[in-house]
Amino acid sequence: MPDRLTAALRGNLDMAGLGALLVVLLAVYSHYDSQVFTPASITILSAQFLPLILAAMGQSTVMLAGGIDLSLGAVLSLAMAVFAVRAEDGVLVAAGLALAAAAATGAANGVLVAYAGLPPIIVTLAASFLWGGVTLVVLPQPGGSVPSGLVKAYNNGWNGLALPFVAIALVLLLWKLVRTTRFGLSLYAVGGNEHGAYASGIGTRKVKISAYALAGVFIGLAGIGLAIQTGSGDATIGTPYTLNSIAASVLAGVSFFGGVGQMRATVLAALLIGLLTNLLLFTGLSPFYQLIMQGAVLIVAIAVKTLATRERTQ
Repeated sequence: MPDRLTAALRGNLDMAGLGALLVVLLAVYSHYDSQVFTPASITILSAQFLPLILAAMGQSTVMLAGGIDLSLGAVLSLAMAVFAVRAEDGVLVAAGLALAAAAATGAANGVLVAYAGLPPIIVTLAASFLWGGVTLVVLPQPGGSVPSGLVKAYNNGWNGLALPFVAIALVLLLWKLVRTTRFGLSLYAVGGNEHGAYASGIGTRKVKISAYALAGVFIGLAGIGLAIQTGSGDATIGTPYTLNSIAASVLAGVSFFGGVGQMRATVLAALLIGLLTNLLLFTGLSPFYQLIMQGAVLIVAIAVKTLATRERTQ
């Protein structure tokens, strides 16, 4: 009970800290864009940030199980390419194929981690080249076509609804349901103490494979969202999402060692990173300096978060 209370308090502090940072960034953001709180602006920003939010949720899922996924960007690009290439055959068919491809790649990563006993960082680093090559076979150059009506509804809203915002709410609801299932409880148990979980009768290998497969679904959704946002596919566009998803997860308080973290916090952290990127664009800095500034801010933020967590656990 004390451990659960401590974890709950830590989670609330994480949410409060991220919320405070979000308020500060929004205040600064409103200085550059006075329309930031209008429905139109919220729709545009949610469309822009949805892929990163979903990618970060996928990364957090794997990290909760004690792993990491460096192939995330390649899998996201693969899902995007499959959807863009097959969208003309029907959006639902294309989405099903993209999600199946992403879930299958995730499960394959999970099998290698669970049964081969290889470190996740090595497995997924190698897999990033494998899935990146497959993506180039599917879509050798940027292209594909997404129905213009869908692109317009996604980016500008549909009957007054911000579809990306609705998607975020639905995915969070889905996670809340998953979190209360036997798999959700086992996920945290395996990440927190794999040997203890195995001793208590949990199939740790099955949980790890399922975690990577579920992460693949989140990443696949991110790829679909990015394809709809841009109206086409690109085999290399997913690369930045790998490190940004890790940064969002760590900033949210998800432990590299597994078993600790909240998905709500991951969503807030992804929003922070998205807003920070936009703010740097507003400043008019050279793209090269923007990358330097973004990296420096993330390092400082994560370092402060890590030190604060260490102080609370002592």
